[in-house]
Amino acid sequence: MNSLLPKHAFAYLLSHGIPAIVGFVGIAIYSRLLTPEEYGYYAFIFASAAIVNAVLFEWLKVSVLRIQKQQELGSSYFMTIKLAFLSLMLISALFGLVITLIAAGATLAVVFTVLLLAWSQSWYQLHLSLLRSELNPLGYGKVAFARSVIGLLSATILIYFDFGGTGLVIGFIIGLLLSVFPMSIRRFGLNMTPSACNISLVKQFASYGLPLTITLLLGIVIHQSDRFIITAMLGMEATGSYAIAYDLTEQTIFTCMLIINLAAFPLAIRAFEQKGERAAHQQIKRNTEMLLAVGLPATIGFVMTKDFITSFFLGHAFQETARTLMPYIAIGAFLKGIKLYAIDTVFHLTKQTKLQIIPVIFAAVVNVALTIILIPPYGLEGAAIATVLAYAIAITVSWLLLVIQRIPYFFPFKEFVKVLLASATMIVSILPFYDESGLVMFLTRVFIGIFSYSLVYVALHYHQLKAFIENRSERKKRIC
Repeated sequence: MNSLLPKHAFAYLLSHGIPAIVGFVGIAIYSRLLTPEEYGYYAFIFASAAIVNAVLFEWLKVSVLRIQKQQELGSSYFMTIKLAFLSLMLISALFGLVITLIAAGATLAVVFTVLLLAWSQSWYQLHLSLLRSELNPLGYGKVAFARSVIGLLSATILIYFDFGGTGLVIGFIIGLLLSVFPMSIRRFGLNMTPSACNISLVKQFASYGLPLTITLLLGIVIHQSDRFIITAMLGMEATGSYAIAYDLTEQTIFTCMLIINLAAFPLAIRAFEQKGERAAHQQIKRNTEMLLAVGLPATIGFVMTKDFITSFFLGHAFQETARTLMPYIAIGAFLKGIKLYAIDTVFHLTKQTKLQIIPVIFAAVVNVALTIILIPPYGLEGAAIATVLAYAIAITVSWLLLVIQRIPYFFPFKEFVKVLLASATMIVSILPFYDESGLVMFLTRVFIGIFSYSLVYVALHYHQLKAFIENRSERKKRIC
């Protein structure tokens, strides 16, 4: 089980690393072709779609990952998922119609755009969950790469022809749908067979996934509510400046941690099913070790190179705001990754998903309140600070709940100290070059940082590495 985690993590690194690079290219293009106000419109539509996903669709995606019935039910399994998804689409369309009729400023075009983006994202993410449940990182990578490239090309063309923020949304939707189209036909087909719907399976999905709906919605409140508040208090232009800094920073930090989780979470489930609860908790501990080992140095390195990153990737209209916000956003992204991919995994594994609601309620209330309070004196910086504090509170309350409920979570304290030591060495090694500018010096800082961190990290794990190599050698000898 130990060897599978780095192996699968590397596969997901390729499948997410390349799309992330494409995403960076996209941000560089969009920040030069769009105004802050146009990007703000895109961020507003994206945040609205995220809420629709959290309320109606996310529980189905999570349930598919946790409850695997493909081999047992065959075509009935996929028909059940398809019918459930179509039912959710119909429900969301009815809600959208009601909002259009009763909400001031909610035009049919805006509501339809939000719904189309929400449907496309949910359908795309559902396919990724199926691939993850099958431990298929190669297929996952192909779909993610296709989505990023098609979306970038489509959005760039539409923006070039003066479709503005709407063009960016439509391009993103095209990438989502086309990337999963072949898989959709192969798995789900075009036929409709209501009689093949397995009600028992739907009940299992609902029993596991629906308690997560409130948690997921409140998580979106923490992550996306600041965009709505900023739009109301400071305008769409400020939302665009804030959102693009957030997208660039979080895409870097959070993607690194997401890659670890994509490989790690299915392994924890498999350990639970095959070897029991204790083995699963040990696997979660190893997963947390990798999250810390990757996430913390990535956060520190990003903060220390933010000046070059902003000037290289962002258009001039976005740079000043991004430099100010990036340190807060990077810390918030790291805390979010620890919350979702380390602590929350324990709740998922033990199916105590109802408990997750409590810390997220605290965090959501704090985030909204502090954002409203801190924006007047501190502007966009206040919104970023509020998010950091919200995630810190969510982690604290989650940990207290685990202690109170006597749910074991073996945090790797020794490993955390080792990561801190390696990260401190990295900081010291980069400091002499901190004020230098230019691409060459940026690459030099990156190389020195990675080298110094890796050197100390490997030295601190010498005995584990030696034992791992010896075990692999013994297995090869036995095979021969």
